[in-house]
Amino acid sequence: MAKIKISENGPYTVENLQKLTDSKNTEFENKEVIALCRCGASNNKPYCDGSHASTGFSGEKERKEQPAINEFEGKQITVVDNSGVCCHAGACVTGSPEVFFSRDQDGKRISNPDRGEKENTIQTISKCPSGALTYKVKDEFFDDYFSDEEISIAKNGPLHVRGGIELDDESKKELNSENHYTLCRCGASRNKPFCDGVHKVISFSGD
Repeated sequence: MAKIKISENGPYTVENLQKLTDSKNTEFENKEVIALCRCGASNNKPYCDGSHASTGFSGEKERKEQPAINEFEGKQITVVDNSGVCCHAGACVTGSPEVFFSRDQDGKRISNPDRGEKENTIQTISKCPSGALTYKVKDEFFDDYFSDEEISIAKNGPLHVRGGIELDDESKKELNSENHYTLCRCGASRNKPFCDGVHKVISFSGD
């Protein structure tokens, strides 16, 4: 089983990974242990080249608010939303805009599962790369969309970790789904080690 360890102010150390692909689905050479850049400054991306030491990279989480997992129950499906690990990829709002998202009186985002077709909502949730969105049907929890262990590198974006790869770090307690999640590699996320979408704001170039 593959495992990811996070070095303090350093790279992701990945053990026993069977498949690492770039944004064009080209596979990298398999190695028993690899170090993947998370500071955003490596000249050998996706691998670490030690640049984190010279740039003074800090892997500390800056976001102070506590993550919350909310459930929005509909007649046929319950949407489970862990907004604390959302990477703002946008698959939800483009796939089922009638369901995702509106705001309550306090400004918090809410889902409206009864406004959309059940199957379309499920398909949309399955495209959420961060695992922020999962669902329940008749109290049965569904989050297992990837059976094969792999890390897919998004173009100028995060690491898409799939297939239940173990995150050997205390931050894994923030995950609602350990089947798939997204890790920052631009170095600027306020929610490290997870991606928060800021790579788009800073125009990160990672290919």
